[in-house]
This record gives sequence, C-alpha cells and structure tokens, in this order.
Amino acid sequence: MYINIHNQEEVGKWVQQLIDEERLHEFYTSSYWLNLRDEVLEEFKYECQDCKKRGKYKKATIVHHVKHLREHPRLALSKTYIDENGKEQIQLKPVCKSCHEYVEHPERLRHNVKEPLTEERW
Repeated sequence: MYINIHNQEEVGKWVQQLIDEERLHEFYTSSYWLNLRDEVLEEFKYECQDCKKRGKYKKATIVHHVKHLREHPRLALSKTYIDENGKEQIQLKPVCKSCHEYVEHPERLRHNVKEPLTEERW
C-alpha cells in the first residue's frame, strides 16, 4: 500500500483503519515507520532523551510517540507537532525500554510486570 507520508490526513486515515481493525502491528512493521524510526534514532545519536534529561546515558531502542498514536493517528509519521501555543514540539522521541514502559504504563511498573507492554514488542 502506498501512503503519502507528507499528507497527515492520509496517514491518519490509514493508521485509524489499522487501529479499528486491530492491525496496528502492521504500522510498526511498515517500511514507513521503520525508516522514520531509524532516522530519529540516528538524529538523536541513539541516546534516551528521558535519561539524558536526568544527566545519565542509556541507549535508546524505542521511538516514542509523545502524542499517543491511538489518540493522534495523523501524527504517526510526524517528527514534530504544533502545540496549543503555536510552538513546535518533538513528537517522536528516542527512549530506552525502561523509560518507555514508565511513560506508557507507570502503574504496571509498580506491580513488576515483565511481559512486553507496548505494540512495539521487539
């Protein structure tokens, strides 16, 4: 399937369809996402941005959608978004597995869940 990755509305319709049909894994295995994911990791030198804020270094292995994919499917392939004040913000942020699980599911970390908790399971 060809998607114009520069057209947020077209991307949004495609991702929403995958969400509705419970096939979101297809997004995470698409060449669109894999290429963009690699690009973002390289741009940030594979550094976890949350650890970096705390003065630590840990290798980033996941690219996190700041505005969650299920709520904002049109931003699925966008590196940035414009906030309510008109400022450009980072939409795709490299993080390590620990930081990603904390951001996505802080309540589960208290219960020491070891299984994968996100769509991006590899």
